[in-house]
Amino acid sequence: QNVEVGNFGGWEIISQRMKEANKITANYIDLLKQVASAMDTFGRALIKTARDSRLPDMEHGELKASLLAARTSVEYWGQDSVDAADAITTEVTQLSQYLTQAKLICKHAKEQAKQRQQQVREGMRRVQQAQRESQKKLQELMDKETNKLRVDSKPDAKPKELEKALQAGVRSVEAAKEAELQHKDAVNFHNAVLNEWCSYAHSGFNTFQNKEEHRVRLVRDSLWRIANICSLFAVQLDQHQESIRTALIHVDVAKELSTWVAIHKTLQTPPIPLVYTPIARSSLNTPSASFSTSARSTLTEVSEDSDSSGRSSPIPLYKARALYQFSARNYSACVVVLQSESEVSLTEGQSLVVMDVCNAEWSLVRTNTGVLGFVPSKFITAAPVST
Repeated sequence: QNVEVGNFGGWEIISQRMKEANKITANYIDLLKQVASAMDTFGRALIKTARDSRLPDMEHGELKASLLAARTSVEYWGQDSVDAADAITTEVTQLSQYLTQAKLICKHAKEQAKQRQQQVREGMRRVQQAQRESQKKLQELMDKETNKLRVDSKPDAKPKELEKALQAGVRSVEAAKEAELQHKDAVNFHNAVLNEWCSYAHSGFNTFQNKEEHRVRLVRDSLWRIANICSLFAVQLDQHQESIRTALIHVDVAKELSTWVAIHKTLQTPPIPLVYTPIARSSLNTPSASFSTSARSTLTEVSEDSDSSGRSSPIPLYKARALYQFSARNYSACVVVLQSESEVSLTEGQSLVVMDVCNAEWSLVRTNTGVLGFVPSKFITAAPVST
């Protein structure tokens, strides 16, 4: 008995190798799909950004040309990325077609191999069964011959017993021959099936080897083309960057600023500066001096029309008295229009007349001596009305 018959370890090893090869190819295809998807998304985002961007209307000259070059380069960059993604997708399609074909071939080969291996196992089982049957019949023949010799050696053996022993021996010989013939047929059948399996396995191994060589060649060529695509994409990116750099080098910042100033110049004269003029105390003693007049007098323009502006006499609002003592200061009391010369000193309980309230902090008052000036609003209160 051939102990190697029924051992298909070599086929299992080759099948497992083909399965791993297909898995490696599938992983490589998935990687290329992800790269193509990322590059396509990136390229379309660049194209959309470039087409949706609007340049400022105030840009001009080489600066505007550089911005236009940058926008155009970004759009071309995005289109190059989309083209590279399409090229990678083409590689994915070719590899996917090969992988699908390889899987179908492996599946068909596996089914055929399983069927033929089952035939080999069945043939081996038939051989073993026929061998056991032949051995059994041979043992029976030996027993019958021994019995015939024993009967023949008996001196008082009857003719009927001799005939019976002879017939049993003849039948045993025929049964042994039949069993031997079946054993021989089973061996021939098994050998034929085994030869068919060996031929199929040899053909399958050659097919697997050719497919593996083709797969390695496809992956190698694909990697080479992917490298060329990435290299071309990098060269195109360098060209876009160089065009942007060249456009930026041509920008003359000083000239651009001068041109911008010339374009946006209004051709109007600059405003006349304001000149500070202190107010004389004597000008506040006249009844016609008002808060608006004194405030305007502190800040006057260098023009002839400022001296001819109209003045209006203030009108008393109500009578008041001083709550606290207040001393006129020698520095500015109001940030906008109030000056030190417009403040007056107060004594506690002093009677006065409120002429105007400029804001929540200062009030224009006139003392009982006729002096007109500003005092803090919190330092005075309305005088009670006498009945």
